[in-house]
Amino acid sequence: MANAQGDEAVQLPTSKYRLLVAIRYLNASEAIFNGLKAQQGKNDFHFLVTIRSFIEYSRRGIWFLVWAMDSDLEIAEQLTFDRAGSPSLVKMDKMINDALGKGHISHLLAPVPLINNEPFLNSLHALTHGNPISVRMFGFGLDKIFQTEGMLLRAEVELNWFRVLLYRRMLGDDFCDIWKRLMPIHNEPENMRAAAIEAGRELHSAGLVASPEAFQKAK
Repeated sequence: MANAQGDEAVQLPTSKYRLLVAIRYLNASEAIFNGLKAQQGKNDFHFLVTIRSFIEYSRRGIWFLVWAMDSDLEIAEQLTFDRAGSPSLVKMDKMINDALGKGHISHLLAPVPLINNEPFLNSLHALTHGNPISVRMFGFGLDKIFQTEGMLLRAEVELNWFRVLLYRRMLGDDFCDIWKRLMPIHNEPENMRAAAIEAGRELHSAGLVASPEAFQKAK
């Protein structure tokens, strides 16, 4: 597997390249989450635009880590904005929920009552792109439509799903065992945070990370 970095090309086995792609997405998801923390309670508009990006990066990163075929990974370095190389956001979300034992569902499609039951994901998309319904949202008041404090806590939970999946996979765990580990705690913020910290510490103890940053980030 060729990994293009500037003018250099490094050959990686597909299994290692899968981890590299996931690490890139996790790094981006963590950076976006830090932005969410800075915006929550201060700028609802930027928070909501940013959380859509968080959903996009985290879902796509988990998909590339867990479900992408080798052929999907082989073209990952050549993908473009128009050719993202992954399924729709809702489909990826359904795959994650199904693996967590919640059924093949996506809460991204949950209706938002104040704006004609528009799906939650579409509402975020409208704000991002200046769709006319976004103007109506400002009329209602974004704080009346979206509970950003709860959304931030939810984003942290989902970020920790990603951390545990990646860290445990780097430790050699099978995905079926990782999902089983996540099922009973996947909606519990404190337990998810503890699971991510534990997995990060194990990575450090195994010499797979140069510093304990992997678990410090989860605090």
